[in-house]
Amino acid sequence: MKFFLLSLFLLFSNPVFSQTSIKIFPKKKTYQKYYADAISHQFSLLKHFESNEWYGNIGTDKPLLNLTINNNDYQFSIAATVFSTLKITPPHIQVFTADYLVDFFLDRNFGDDYLLRFNWGHMSAHFVDDGILQLNQTSINYVRDYIGLQGEKLIDLINGKVYAAATYNFHNEPRKNKHTRFQFGFDAGKKISENVLLYFAFDIKMKAEVNNGTTKAFQIGFKYPQNGDSFIRLAYTFRTGYDERGQLYEETSSRNLLGLYFDF
Repeated sequence: MKFFLLSLFLLFSNPVFSQTSIKIFPKKKTYQKYYADAISHQFSLLKHFESNEWYGNIGTDKPLLNLTINNNDYQFSIAATVFSTLKITPPHIQVFTADYLVDFFLDRNFGDDYLLRFNWGHMSAHFVDDGILQLNQTSINYVRDYIGLQGEKLIDLINGKVYAAATYNFHNEPRKNKHTRFQFGFDAGKKISENVLLYFAFDIKMKAEVNNGTTKAFQIGFKYPQNGDSFIRLAYTFRTGYDERGQLYEETSSRNLLGLYFDF
């Protein structure tokens, strides 16, 4: 304990740390959400037009602390979401899949417009009881442990941003020799009132686990209020390519979705 306290004293007496400040549970988020990304952390409900499937997702991302060292700002965050598929045939509701995603983020801003993010995360995907017993599906062991580097450029002129990301799966099953995923996207909007933004978003992923096949998403929607870190979105999404659900990762389809998102 004495050694630990002495180490802390020496560390923070260093001139570098003399200009250090820490803020616990900051309200403002440094890094902005990818709207059209199906596995962006979210609290949402979506309806698939062509079937009886609904997607009920429960989660969010929250900043833990801001660290400032010599006017350089860093933000540490944690995020978790359960992505579930519901098959609704009144009066029955069958829970089909449940995917669990957890991320730890370290964000760094360069000026007001350029943002960099490092993340470590885990995903596991499952058929739940209804999917296995009632819908006669066979489960696989789908898991990913990964690190990633992301960057985005905010563009005030279009009320939006562009972003790119690279992810390396250091543990992934069942395709143990397929490690990478690359992602690119953007969103842009037009203010239609003081508090409402009409926006368009695009997202594309290229995944080694499906031999560099892609998943593309196009989204158009309304965001209210259009400023701030907490808002509601009502959006239509067209998603095509490989399925984002881990148990179905080798399947391809095109889907039309209407969703309500609570971003907070």
